Amino acid sequence: MDIENGNLKILFQKIPYTYINENNLKKPRKHNYYKVDKELYLKQASNIFPQYSKDEHEHNYYLLEQDIKDKYTDNKNVFQYVISVSDKLLVYDGNEVLCKFDQLLRWREISFQFGQDFFVCAFRAAKDINYDNRTKFFAWRPIIRSDNNRLHNILNRGMAENHFHLGGSTKIFELNWICLMNLIEGRRHDFKKIERGLQEYYSDRLDMEERKEELYVECEKAALIRVYLFVCLKNNEFVKGVAKKLLKREKMIESNIAKIQDLIVMCKTRFGASIKGEGILDYALEKNMMDCNDNECRILAGERRFLYDCYRAILEDKFDDKQKNYFYKYLCIRTHFRGEMIQINKRVGFTNFQQYQRRKQYFIQGEKPYEKELVRLALNESLNKDNIVSLEARICPGKTSLEMEKEFYNFNSIVEEVEDEEKQKKLFYVLHFPKIKDKDFCPGMPRNYNARRAAESGMKSVVAFFERNAKFNDGVRGIDTCASELDCRPEVYAQIYRYLSDIIVQDKNGGVLESGNQKRKLKMTYHAGEDFLDLTDGLRAIDEVIRFCGLHRGSRIGHALALGLNPYKYYEYKNWEVILTKQILLDDLAWILNQAKAIGCMTDYELKMKLESQFHTLYNEIYENNITSEYQVSIRDYYCSWKLRGDNPELYRLSEKEFLQRMRYPEKTMSKYQRYEFNSYNEDEINVIRRNKNIRNLYFAYHYNKNVRKKGEERIRFKVDCKYAELIFQVQNNMIRKFVDEGIAIETNPSSNYLIGTIKKYDEHPIFRFNSRKLKKVEPNMQLSVSINTDDQGVFDTLLENEYALMTLALKKKKDKNNNKIYDIEDIYEWIDYVRKMGIEQSFKSDIRN
Repeated sequence: MDIENGNLKILFQKIPYTYINENNLKKPRKHNYYKVDKELYLKQASNIFPQYSKDEHEHNYYLLEQDIKDKYTDNKNVFQYVISVSDKLLVYDGNEVLCKFDQLLRWREISFQFGQDFFVCAFRAAKDINYDNRTKFFAWRPIIRSDNNRLHNILNRGMAENHFHLGGSTKIFELNWICLMNLIEGRRHDFKKIERGLQEYYSDRLDMEERKEELYVECEKAALIRVYLFVCLKNNEFVKGVAKKLLKREKMIESNIAKIQDLIVMCKTRFGASIKGEGILDYALEKNMMDCNDNECRILAGERRFLYDCYRAILEDKFDDKQKNYFYKYLCIRTHFRGEMIQINKRVGFTNFQQYQRRKQYFIQGEKPYEKELVRLALNESLNKDNIVSLEARICPGKTSLEMEKEFYNFNSIVEEVEDEEKQKKLFYVLHFPKIKDKDFCPGMPRNYNARRAAESGMKSVVAFFERNAKFNDGVRGIDTCASELDCRPEVYAQIYRYLSDIIVQDKNGGVLESGNQKRKLKMTYHAGEDFLDLTDGLRAIDEVIRFCGLHRGSRIGHALALGLNPYKYYEYKNWEVILTKQILLDDLAWILNQAKAIGCMTDYELKMKLESQFHTLYNEIYENNITSEYQVSIRDYYCSWKLRGDNPELYRLSEKEFLQRMRYPEKTMSKYQRYEFNSYNEDEINVIRRNKNIRNLYFAYHYNKNVRKKGEERIRFKVDCKYAELIFQVQNNMIRKFVDEGIAIETNPSSNYLIGTIKKYDEHPIFRFNSRKLKKVEPNMQLSVSINTDDQGVFDTLLENEYALMTLALKKKKDKNNNKIYDIEDIYEWIDYVRKMGIEQSFKSDIRN
């Protein structure tokens, strides 16, 4: 972490806001907006800068003291430090604030911690004072662009957003914060949903008696500070006087929350702009602002204007010392709350992300106007961009077809606000089924029976929706499965995928919707190989999607990190050891050994013997004493039983006669869905396997044997070495060749993968292994179709243009061991344009052109 980023963290995240002394008299420490307490700084510096000595921490402190000075007046304040950092990273072209392209990676690292408005509003305020100007437009885009015009010109040719979760693709923190600052009373039940903090905030307590306050209490204080500073800016003496009295009784804030809400209502009535059909959403979004800020980003304008005006008041010395310290407190509380909504911590893994993802609507849920703004900001902001030619929004299907119809009607009414009908047509939807964690063993029930039932219920809703409501049918183009891969495997959704991908979608007149010259069916994508306990496990999950779910040419895999991560670096990062369940390791061993044999890998003999020995040990522990077999089961037999997992497990509860009869001659009384209960991948081969009683027994035990389940859930350490990494590398290459041949594409999401996965730099992203054509000479038939997307752009605080820009700069900065740049800049821009085109080709919307 660089010094400026670390100092900002200390000033606005690590030193508790309760230490900011607005009176400068009562508290023993003098920490405030113009004097950083040395002892407080040094205590936090040891955590933020572990690479430095105590003497170096002191030098950093004195450097900070110098840097918080205004270069013109010598006045010291922490806000000047924000402006100083902003000056190094941003540029103002007279029309918009842009990030200096060469500073983009640093800007991403720093602004991600605090939010871009934290810096952009300060930067604009300082520039406007210098140029004797006052900004009126605050509804600028959610994420600012870089100043790389050449890159913009390439992207202006058109981009497809192929991986965009609607609920997570808005300004999550900002919407929740604005809603809270306007509706702060009666929120305890919302805050109770946050069980614990997700960020390392005040982790090293400075004084034992200084207890961390509840997050709700902090936000109550922020709401009071906000309304107080707002009326100070507006010179409303009455509200200012009431708020000032309440601030003096800060320790009794919870008993005064109704009075704070009353002050907010007064400000709404006096200043707030009423948005047609939705009322006043933010008192800081004033009536006189709507002429310049009435676009899809309007909900962001009030808070931005408030921050801008406060920075100006401080720089022009219109705030007194108390007001400056109150604003300092406000920024600290705001930053803390943001860290509970946006994934700023450094923890890897999908579970960490999922905890953030679950919170995205905690504080706006049930508040219909804010929920509408969430959709408006996510969809309309993207649709109004000329360079977005295809927007694939992913949503979960409703519990019933009626719920789905209502949801699509609501979305449609919002999207119709986009004046250009051609822009509206860029939008389509993909319905995704969230994976659900498996429940404990239940007699007579297969693994993941709860997820299977939920997915089947969702599937029935989808089919009923298509059958009864053709009005929105053309807007739904595909299916997906999302959420944690550790919760359940692709086998759970196999039958549903095979069935839904084969239904014919009808138009509003009952006719068949056409795609080119063919009847239109639903397209398929699947989140796989993103989160896993071991690389082999991730690769096996990707293989299961292809084998069990029926993905074919034109289908896509979301993320697929396991397919492209460098296995040597991955296992080095894991200290050459992984911990997983015995059942998963058993499955992985059988899979990797058979993969190696099938593709003729040059497997080290000693490694092969070790893996086979470990397989037999695990098999004996889990299965040997729990099933009846007519002969000793081989690794090949077990692998064959794994191939049956694409079948509906209920089939294997039938008698042998019934099973074979069902396999040969499907019953005429079967529903359409039941006709997809057998997996048809390599049908001749798998039918031979199904006739083997011992292999069927293995599959049955996998699902229905309590002892197998119990033993398989035990954890085990699995140690690997470079030889194993080399084996994984060969299998990855073989799978890549297979995907190229079969026309399977990959949706990559750089910032999402950087924050969730084990990637430490953007230039280490697997996309460069998937396809580096245009960048260097490549091996034939090893270049996959790839696209760049955002995933949950609200959780990761990004936009599609920025994802392309981050990858461009990462390539530009990439150097070899001799510190020489690896890639030619012309090749980089060719690669960006090449990936842009592939993204459009991947789109499930067939009527777009590059």
